[in-house]
Amino acid sequence: MVNKIRVTVEKLFEEAPATHRTLDLKEELIGNLTAKYMDLVASGKTEEEAYNIAITSIGDLNELLRSLEPANPLNYKEQEAQRKKTALVVSGSIGLYIIAIISGIICEEIPWLRRTDIPALIFLGIAGFATCLLVYHFVSKPKYEKSDTTIVEEFKEWKQGNDQKRQIYRSISSIMWSCIVLLYLVISFRFGIWYCSWIIFIMGVVAEQIIKLIFEIKGMR
Repeated sequence: MVNKIRVTVEKLFEEAPATHRTLDLKEELIGNLTAKYMDLVASGKTEEEAYNIAITSIGDLNELLRSLEPANPLNYKEQEAQRKKTALVVSGSIGLYIIAIISGIICEEIPWLRRTDIPALIFLGIAGFATCLLVYHFVSKPKYEKSDTTIVEEFKEWKQGNDQKRQIYRSISSIMWSCIVLLYLVISFRFGIWYCSWIIFIMGVVAEQIIKLIFEIKGMR
């Protein structure tokens, strides 16, 4: 029956494009169905019943197979528009973070402002707005809601969530490194400590690895 499951899935993927992505998806589907079949047999189902239940759980593969084909012009335009929007939001937020740091430094150079909370308020206000902009952009993206509990629907839900997490991670990394470079230049020029200010980059590498680890831990849940 295990071989029969493989043959059935092979037939379902006959019209799919011959790419690494297709092969990976096919092997993953075969693995999931085989595991499901084994569990059903272990729970007391006959081999035929277990096979039928496992195959039925696949659901509608048509939409998933269409996603493996080369992107059509309409979908490509939508994806390109979304990428441009994300790039605009991220680059704008990076600019606001840089402005926040520069504004704080300038305010600190003005004697009467230095004795007030205004520099901190300006910095927090601009940085807070940039953060809200990023959070709103990524949270407002539509989340895929699976229509049923089939393997195909679960895979599509996982893929959409995984793509969004990857995009958020790249945005955080871009913002962090832009701020690190700016901070390095400001500290080095202001205090003339070029011999040790490069340590900021080591701290940046550590921070990025911590962020990466957090995303990986969240992905395991």
